[in-house]
Amino acid sequence: MGHPYTIREIARQAGLSEATVDRVLNQRGGVRESTAREVQQAIKDLDRQRTQVRIGGRTFMIDIVMQSPARFSSAVRDALEAELPSLHPAIVRSRFHFRETDPAAELVKDLDRIAARGSQ
Repeated sequence: MGHPYTIREIARQAGLSEATVDRVLNQRGGVRESTAREVQQAIKDLDRQRTQVRIGGRTFMIDIVMQSPARFSSAVRDALEAELPSLHPAIVRSRFHFRETDPAAELVKDLDRIAARGSQ
C-alpha cells in the first residue's frame, strides 16, 4: 500500500501510537482488525485532506467524537470535509472517532487519548 505519509502523520491522524501504525502497515500482527481499519481510514482521511487544502501555514487539528448510526456520522464527515477548504488560509485537519454502539467507557478512553495528544 503506497502513500506519501509518515508513520507519525498516520498515527496522529488515527490517534494511535506510532508502533501500532507500524505493525499495521508492515503486517506484523498483534493488532485488532478494528485498529487496522482505523489506520486505513486515517490514510484515506489524509488523502482527502491533501486534496482539500494545501499543506502549509498554521494547522489546527480537531477531533469529532460521535456515537451515532453510520449513515448519520457519514453525513457529518462529508459535510465537514466539504467545508474545510473554505477555512483557508487556516488549515484544519480532522480526526473522526465514530462508533455506532459502545459502552461509555470506550468513549471516555477516546476522549482521554484525544486530550493527551492535543486537539483544538
